[in-house]
Amino acid sequence: MKGVQADGARRKIIASGLDVKAWLTAVPAVDSVRPGTCPCCGRAGSPPGKQLGIIGHGLRERQQRGPLEAGGAPEVVTVQVRRYACRCGAILMVVPRETLRGRLYTASAVAWALALFGVEHAPPADVRRRTSPWSVVGATAVSGWATLRRWVRAVRASRLLSKVRPAPPDFTDRQIAERAAMTAAALAPPSLATLAISSRAFAGGARSA
Repeated sequence: MKGVQADGARRKIIASGLDVKAWLTAVPAVDSVRPGTCPCCGRAGSPPGKQLGIIGHGLRERQQRGPLEAGGAPEVVTVQVRRYACRCGAILMVVPRETLRGRLYTASAVAWALALFGVEHAPPADVRRRTSPWSVVGATAVSGWATLRRWVRAVRASRLLSKVRPAPPDFTDRQIAERAAMTAAALAPPSLATLAISSRAFAGGARSA
């Protein structure tokens, strides 16, 4: 996940091995999630016996939306993510593993919603109720959910959940959602094999991003 800041500095978001719940319990120490190498220049983050190549650069708040576990109540939480500066000038932000660049909902929440819609054939309004933290909605959300439609379009265009194989052009929205959910479910830990596809999709969502 790359980008360029207004001042021209390169910027990279790096997913850690820790989930949102772990970050909420305690912000990881600066050394514990320091990148091993800079993804922009390849410099070692903490070479033995030498000065740090990647330096702690403070904390930044990042909002995350959706359930924190499959079937859990949707929430809005704010995590303190770690920022680092590489000596090459790149700014690196280390985030929980479910974080999606440019989106407030977690990858787990997106995969969960797509599974509810594509596999369980839940109505969009029900998907919204089980995924979105907002209980008060406009008139157009009573029978649908615009965010869900945007996610399906993004998956179709290969702009979301990049591990999902491209679908035939005649696939319906539910078929697109089903393919994405099955991909995420297949990436869940083997220990969850007996759970429902929606629960496995939630667990594998971060790995399909």
